[in-house]
Amino acid sequence: MCKEKNEELIFKDKLEDVVNGFGEGSQEGAKIAIKNCQEDFGFVSVSHQRQIAEAFGLGEKIISTIIKFMPSVKESKIGYEIVCCSGPRCAKNGSMEVLKTVKNALAIDFNETTEDGKIRLRSQNCFKKCKYGPNIMINGKFYHHMDKEKTQKIMEEIIK
Repeated sequence: MCKEKNEELIFKDKLEDVVNGFGEGSQEGAKIAIKNCQEDFGFVSVSHQRQIAEAFGLGEKIISTIIKFMPSVKESKIGYEIVCCSGPRCAKNGSMEVLKTVKNALAIDFNETTEDGKIRLRSQNCFKKCKYGPNIMINGKFYHHMDKEKTQKIMEEIIK
């Protein structure tokens, strides 16, 4: 418990330094604070997001939107963050079958976490890697040209 309090105090000090360096209202400063939090804790909790929003005088929705454009940022302590492309070009290449396979294997929907807290599933409209689609990203690593069989194999490895 004492270690957690110390980590939180260090987070608040770092956050204050970033705010002083970038100024209130700075979205770039908020990005740096989010990255710092991710590095220090391994995730950026809702509580941390709230603190960052307050420190920079930004809305919490702005912080959550910034995080959506930072796919390597996790919002909780989880083992796997799976992000599936739901963009129209991947859909033309068969991503709907890939998305169904992931959801069925994990027994969760988008923006949910498995009961054991090990895996979080999200979707993103486009990764800007359309020519390699369908695409999924697991813990920041891209998997391209996915199909049902490849997806099932990866899901089996993760679920073990």
